[in-house]
Amino acid sequence: MKIILISYFFSSQYETGGIRTQKFVKYLPGLGIEPIVLTRRVEHPFPFQGRCIFLRTLAIHWPFHLEYFTWIPSLLWTCVKLIKRERIEVLLFSCGPFPVAAVGVVLKKLFKVKLILDYRDYWTPSPYISKVSTFHRWVNHWLRPLERWILKATDRLILIQKEMEEHYLTSFPFLKDRTETIFNGFDEDDIPTAPGGGLGKFTLLYLGNLHLDLNPNYPKLFLESIKQLKNEGLLGDSNFQAMVVGERFDEFKKRIQSMGLSGIVKVLDRLPHSEAVHFLMQARLLLLIVETEGIITSKIFEYLASGTPILALIRPGELMDLIQEFSPESTVIVAYDSDEITRGVRKYLSSQGPRPESKGASERFRGAFNRRELTRQLANVIHTLA
Repeated sequence: MKIILISYFFSSQYETGGIRTQKFVKYLPGLGIEPIVLTRRVEHPFPFQGRCIFLRTLAIHWPFHLEYFTWIPSLLWTCVKLIKRERIEVLLFSCGPFPVAAVGVVLKKLFKVKLILDYRDYWTPSPYISKVSTFHRWVNHWLRPLERWILKATDRLILIQKEMEEHYLTSFPFLKDRTETIFNGFDEDDIPTAPGGGLGKFTLLYLGNLHLDLNPNYPKLFLESIKQLKNEGLLGDSNFQAMVVGERFDEFKKRIQSMGLSGIVKVLDRLPHSEAVHFLMQARLLLLIVETEGIITSKIFEYLASGTPILALIRPGELMDLIQEFSPESTVIVAYDSDEITRGVRKYLSSQGPRPESKGASERFRGAFNRRELTRQLANVIHTLA
């Protein structure tokens, strides 16, 4: 069975928006489904052995990310040709960019194909809405009718967590019986059964983007805690490092420098996923920062699969429950309290020495959240509709 899978970020080795789709297409052929991937053209694309069609976009980044829309004419034309030639019955859109899914609605009305949307994040009913500018809230308000129109035509809406599914069913009650939760997860091929040799000193690692507008409190409090432990003589350049791997850290870098922590807190640019996992498996402690309720960040599944303890600075909810259930050795802090964070870091610093052999995640976790099982859930949705 052939489907068309549309994913703007699929071709990137650096942007996390492509990882979920990359894992789906890895395992779908083994479940009787051949995905024909349509994505944007990039200089060094993700290596994919299946059928992939690269579409050109124009780099227009201001005042909006208009490059997201410049591939729509070629996307529509390519889909029309494939539907006719390959007798395609199912379209799967990985969202965002969200408005591109309107192409799927047009194709559904023209060719009677089934339309599946895979939402990797919230669109208009977003828990982030109170943290963005007035202008972006206004734009979000005017996009709400477009999302409603798209969702009304959708045969299945796939969401990445239960809280998100409940949110969408409350906002759009007509979706009842048309939603499915398929979590993000981890790929067993990416997570070695044993850790590497370590990074030479106690390493606390944070992976991912660190938006200070979305996380205004915990990053500052974390740095205050590191400063306090440095002043106490418990950590220094020779025995400790906090590594932050991602992007958009300019404000954070300035704060590190102003606090005199440049030798201890190191910021690396965004890395390919395989390299980021290499650091993940060698760290002694993983840092997680999420200040918005109702969010399960995708990296938590690889954090948990590594078996490494997590210092989680998060809000109560589904994410906290997940950590407490599958990583009892981790520490969850929901208070905006630098002293509590300091105590949390100090607890793990007491176990200096070589990185212990990781036991990895529980069998129950590995069975529920591995990418092969999650792709099987997606395949069931596709087969049900076809």
